[in-house]
Amino acid sequence: MTSSALSYASRSGLASTRARRRRVGARTRVLVGAASVAFVILLWQTASVAGWLPSTVVPSADAVFIALGSELASGTFWGEVGLTMSSSMLGLLIVLVIATPLSLAIGRSEFVRESLWIPLEFLKPIPPVALIPLTLLLWGPSPTMKLFLVVFGSLWPLLTQMIYGVREVSGVALSMARSYRLGWWLTTSRIVIPSLLPFTATGLRVSAAIALIISVVTEMVAGAPGIGQAITLAQTGGQLPSMYALIVAAGLLGLAVNAAFRVIDRFLLFWHASQRTAA
Repeated sequence: MTSSALSYASRSGLASTRARRRRVGARTRVLVGAASVAFVILLWQTASVAGWLPSTVVPSADAVFIALGSELASGTFWGEVGLTMSSSMLGLLIVLVIATPLSLAIGRSEFVRESLWIPLEFLKPIPPVALIPLTLLLWGPSPTMKLFLVVFGSLWPLLTQMIYGVREVSGVALSMARSYRLGWWLTTSRIVIPSLLPFTATGLRVSAAIALIISVVTEMVAGAPGIGQAITLAQTGGQLPSMYALIVAAGLLGLAVNAAFRVIDRFLLFWHASQRTAA
């Protein structure tokens, strides 16, 4: 066997060993995470049975999960989830439509960046909850009110990430585009957008979580229909197991949204170094 064949065989063996170690590491992380959750639930149940937790404030774990099972079998629950998710995802889509041209303009034009710096920095620190009284006066506890707050609150993480992405475009690549006279469209579609995608993916994951949080909080505080309103109604009605079950369901919904966006990242960024390393 030649030296090149031996070198190829050794590299292949090393690559397979590394892949096997990554698979084992991934399974270990999943098992450790599942064991941690099981331990917390067991500790919760033990504390409830032993009387360490007041039953009038924190029901037992088994009561909560029985209530969660009843909620999952209820069509009303899925309707509330649909209302919460529709406002969150529609708001996120509107945010993407707003942030894409705005980030390109800010990132590639110093005039636009300097012109918009003051209003953007003024609006960023305003919490969406502080605008609830104003939006209630304008639209009442309606889906429009909730959608406006979702868009306002989840715009800034995505816009910030996309601006950084535009400004991180390789200067050498832009100089080459100018040398070859590619024009604005080819430069943007072939150089700027591929460099922008990893930043956009990160911003979308963060903004999706924020959109879901704002949607639930708006439903709880302002009375807009959705899972947040269901949590408030269960609390005022003294149905503590149902209230905790809905809170757990909201957490599981957040996990599902994050997992879905990670799958989308792998699909859109299959060519990127981060996804090749993860694979």
